[in-house]
Amino acid sequence: MKKRVSFLAAALALGLPAAALAQDEDGAASEAPAAEVATEAGPESLPKPDPTQSFGVLERMPPSAFPEPRTRGIKGGSLWMTFHGLQWPYYPKTGIGVSAYAWVDSGYERINRGNESEQSIDYFLQQGRLLLRFTPTYTNGMFFVQGQAELVANKDQSLRQPDVADTDDLWIKVGTWNKWDVQLGRYEGWEVYHFGMGLDLNTLERQGAVDEAFSVPAIYGVTYAFNRPASVGQGSLHLYPTDFLRFELGTQFGNEFGSNTLAARPVAVLDLGWLKVKLGGEYKKLTDQKDGSQGFTEARGAGGALQFVLAPHVEFGVNGAIGLVDRVAQDGRVDEKGSNTTWSVGGFANGRVMEDLLVGVGLNYTYLEDTHFDPALMRNAKFNHTQMFVAMQYLIAKQLYVKAVLAYGKADFAPNFGDPVFKNDMSSGRVRLLYLF
Repeated sequence: MKKRVSFLAAALALGLPAAALAQDEDGAASEAPAAEVATEAGPESLPKPDPTQSFGVLERMPPSAFPEPRTRGIKGGSLWMTFHGLQWPYYPKTGIGVSAYAWVDSGYERINRGNESEQSIDYFLQQGRLLLRFTPTYTNGMFFVQGQAELVANKDQSLRQPDVADTDDLWIKVGTWNKWDVQLGRYEGWEVYHFGMGLDLNTLERQGAVDEAFSVPAIYGVTYAFNRPASVGQGSLHLYPTDFLRFELGTQFGNEFGSNTLAARPVAVLDLGWLKVKLGGEYKKLTDQKDGSQGFTEARGAGGALQFVLAPHVEFGVNGAIGLVDRVAQDGRVDEKGSNTTWSVGGFANGRVMEDLLVGVGLNYTYLEDTHFDPALMRNAKFNHTQMFVAMQYLIAKQLYVKAVLAYGKADFAPNFGDPVFKNDMSSGRVRLLYLF
């Protein structure tokens, strides 16, 4: 489903010309400057904040705010732009850090629909996003209290976000640097399933070979309780026993689409620099708020990822996850179409052609089967979705990332009870300009 997202607001964060992406809203990577720090170092060797630009009470975030005690990935690649559960922004001083990013996509998509009752489409799109982040911090050198707010402005962002909000992050965090912290508010959990240099959040290629009558399976990556849904809050305990082992016990609670929500999502990251192992699980229950209603939805799943970094030339990885959803209607009857099993597998690879030029490829397959059984066909409804891409990225003047992405998607729809069996395919291309501040 496409939905136009109007002006949101502008948000805070990241900061330096040489930058790396952290996780963006809903799932994908959000931009943050990279720290030029020694790799394979222990937590005690993380740098002190370096001198940088200040604007009265505000200070542009230094590179050390985005730590790299172990190699995050090849410079400029998608793993390098992800923080793998690190405690960031690392800002061991009292002050207000400021950082930002902006991107604009210009692209084209073609969807050929196999259902004779539907029309194929050609679609042109230009969309953009600006995020400005403020991170006020108090610390005595070890103990800290930190807040963060990200204000967002959107330009014609047609691919609907999990839920529209005028902020991305809005949280408070209390803890000890490089040891532990407790976080409450609005933010994303730690990433398990990694997409690579394509299938960026809020792009048509991420949406894939969509249909008008049926939902196409979206990639599942331990993501039922990963995104930032509206009206739902989050809480997490983070533990950092060493510089290579990290844990998150995440929760969600609040209300979502008329249901009370409770969720738990533990994630562990083993990060040796050249090898990263990520494991996660989740359980989420939505209960109808109305008196007398028997409606609820239970979602649970698990997944993992193996990622390899052969710096400075190559990074690659594989992912897999499986999720189950059971849904009961208000009258107590099982919603067969809303109860399903989904599993996804995928992989990516990024390589350096020359100093400022990277190429990347990726392939993902998702299969969904619901409990809606057709006795005439002797099968349940089945759907699958294949998504692939090739990307090329060039860094201009160490300031502006220019990325071209070509993508292809194919979806098979096998509903039942008289609905047609058919296929859709999607091809798309886009060019992204990305500036990190």
